[in-house]
Amino acid sequence: MYTFVVTIARLLVRLVWGLNVQGLEHIPRDTGAIIAGNHTSWFDPVVIAAAIKRPIHFMGKAELFENPVLRWFFSRLHAFPVKRGQADREAIRTSQELVTAGHLLGVFPEGTRNKTKEALLPLQGGATLIAIKTGVPVVPVVVVKSARRLLRRPYRVMIGAPIDLGGPKKATKIDIAQGNEAISVQFSSLLSRNN
Repeated sequence: MYTFVVTIARLLVRLVWGLNVQGLEHIPRDTGAIIAGNHTSWFDPVVIAAAIKRPIHFMGKAELFENPVLRWFFSRLHAFPVKRGQADREAIRTSQELVTAGHLLGVFPEGTRNKTKEALLPLQGGATLIAIKTGVPVVPVVVVKSARRLLRRPYRVMIGAPIDLGGPKKATKIDIAQGNEAISVQFSSLLSRNN
C-alpha cells in the first residue's frame, strides 16, 4: 500500500505544485539511516516521501493514531506513534529496530510544526539519541516552497550529506547536545541555499 499511495502523492505533488529534489545521492541505497526534516507544514512528510525513492517509516504524533481508521491507514504507510514531550521508550525501541534492520526512519527533530518566523525551532534529542545508540547516520532534509512560477510555487527538497554522530555507543547529554548542534548547522546551511 505504501508504494501505491506514495506514487499517487508523487504525481499529485509534481502536477499541482512541482517538485525539485537536490541531493538524492546522499540517501543510502540499502542501509539504515535517519531522515531528519524541518517541519513547517503538515504536508512535509508527503513531500519528503514523494522526493525519496526508498520507503520511509515516519514517527507521527500519538494523537493521529487515536482514531481506528487513521491508525489503520498510517500503519499501512509504515508510520508509528510517538508521545511528544516525554521519553517514549516504545517509540525509541521501534526506531532502533527499524534502522538497525536497514530501514529509513523519518523524524522531525523540531518536535512540532514551526509556526514562528524563526528558521528553526530548538531541536529535540530523539533523532540524535537514536543515531548515537545505533550508529546510523542522520541525513538532513529541508523542504521549502520555491519562488512562484506562473501559478505554482514548486516544492524544493534539499538533502544534505549524512552526519555521522559517532555511534553505536551510549549517549550522554553532552553527546546529544553536540549532535543536535551538528544537525542544526546542516539545517541552517541547507536553508541558506534557498535565499
